[in-house]
Amino acid sequence: YATAGGQSPQQYVATACSEIAQGRAKIVVLCGAEAIATMRAHQRSGDSLDWSESPEGTSEDHGMGLEDQFVPALAAHKVVAPIDIYPMMEHKKRVSRGMNRADYLTYLGDVLKPLADAARVNPITMFETVPESQDISAVSGRNRVVGDPHLKSMVAKDGVNQSAAVVVMQYGKACELGLEQRAVFLRGFAEATEQNLLDRVDWSTSPALRWTYANALSAAGMRADDIDAFDIYSCFPVAVIEAMEALGLELGDERPVSLTGGLPFFGGPGNNYSMHGIASAVSAIQEDRYANVLVGALGGHMSKHAVGIYSRTPGAADPRAHEMRFEGAGNSRALASEFSGSAVIETFVIKQLPEGSWFAALAINEAGERVIAASLLEPGDLSDLCVDGDPIGAKVLIEPAAENTHRVVGLA
Repeated sequence: YATAGGQSPQQYVATACSEIAQGRAKIVVLCGAEAIATMRAHQRSGDSLDWSESPEGTSEDHGMGLEDQFVPALAAHKVVAPIDIYPMMEHKKRVSRGMNRADYLTYLGDVLKPLADAARVNPITMFETVPESQDISAVSGRNRVVGDPHLKSMVAKDGVNQSAAVVVMQYGKACELGLEQRAVFLRGFAEATEQNLLDRVDWSTSPALRWTYANALSAAGMRADDIDAFDIYSCFPVAVIEAMEALGLELGDERPVSLTGGLPFFGGPGNNYSMHGIASAVSAIQEDRYANVLVGALGGHMSKHAVGIYSRTPGAADPRAHEMRFEGAGNSRALASEFSGSAVIETFVIKQLPEGSWFAALAINEAGERVIAASLLEPGDLSDLCVDGDPIGAKVLIEPAAENTHRVVGLA
């Protein structure tokens, strides 16, 4: 049983190749599946399911791997799930691109359009309907705001029943079985882990992601221009944009950025999405639609990264034999545990609670420390700025609240 994280299928493909290269295996089958749609349907109906089993043989459990998913200091301010945290990254990315909120929302629709187009023609897309291009960035009853700036159409959909598997085989064994004409190789691979979330100086970018893409291409002896198609991880738009920036891809590039349609439109089966990306890449190469396909995968809060390049041309027999290691960004931001005074908003999220709009912000004080603060938005200048303007860059007053938490009092 694999560890959690969307990067894990790509990591396990590399590990399978390594095991075969070192003579410890000849054939490895990697399989993943989710039945969340069925589970939720039975939860709604009140029916109980018994999915217990007692398989024969031995098994290994590599642990949950969720250590980075829960961030106590953020959770204390009601910023808990990825759908709360990724909007903070998204707003930082928006500011780094010099865009206002309205223009950025339109831009997100443009970024995701190629994914929706791919999902619309994919016969195994989970959903019967895929939003039309012009509807992706349009707020409506069916496309509500789930966490400013994200609309429902823009984020991963995990309520799916989807499975995918790949077979990794020693080339000699493939030839013995008459499969040499269908052989596709892992030509390049790299993986990296980002700094802890609150240590990162700049939430608009992921140095580990950029390093991973660059080193996977280097391991394959290729440049981004040599890649015919991509399947970029798409849990949230910022992940797609960051990968596009790392690869030097622009809107309008004719090469696919997703072979499946991505997590928002094809379906987001938990940790197993990139297995679908890998299977789609292998199938596309076997069908001679593309010669070289890059699959990007990530987990956590843009925390864990793995990139594979698939090709008819083999790379190193053991992709893990000469792995380089990401050394980190080299700097970090200190977190203020108790603070009272003014600070400048770095990024924010607005989420809807039963009691009203909850505003949570990261802010930088005069000492250069990061402060987490949150409060319900009350009528006034701050609320007006959040609704009609942009709170990033605004100076706010912050004071301690409960233990190890802060609240935003208002504009300074």
